[in-house]
Amino acid sequence: MPLRDPAAGVDAILRHIDTEAGSASIEVTLYLPWGVASGITVTSAYFGHYVAKFFTRNDASDVAGRIGALEAERDSVFLHLRKARCYVAGTIVEHDSLRIRLSDVSAWTVTGIKEPSTEPPQLP
Repeated sequence: MPLRDPAAGVDAILRHIDTEAGSASIEVTLYLPWGVASGITVTSAYFGHYVAKFFTRNDASDVAGRIGALEAERDSVFLHLRKARCYVAGTIVEHDSLRIRLSDVSAWTVTGIKEPSTEPPQLP
C-alpha cells in the first residue's frame, strides 16, 4: 500500500506562511475538525526549543536531548503557533506553544478572532 504524502492537500499559501515564520510571524486563525485555533506563526525550531525546555525543567533532560534529533522531521507537515488560543466546544484553551498538522486545516485567515462586544448595538 503506497504511503500518502502528509503535505498533500495542504493550502499552498498557508504552507508558504509557515515557511516564512522565521522572518515574519503572522497571526492566523485555523479551522480544524475539533474547533478553531488562533496564534502567531513561529518556526519548528521555536517549538522544539519550547518542548525541550519543558522536559529539562521537569527533570527529563534525557528526553529533551532526543527532542533535538526529531527536529529534522519534515517541516512541511506541521504549523507552529505561539500565544495560541483554541476554541473547542464553547471553551477557550490557551497554550504558550502549539503544533498543528497542516493537512487538518480546512479553512484559515490572517489575524486572530475578535471577541464579541459586550456593548449594546448603537441605533442609527
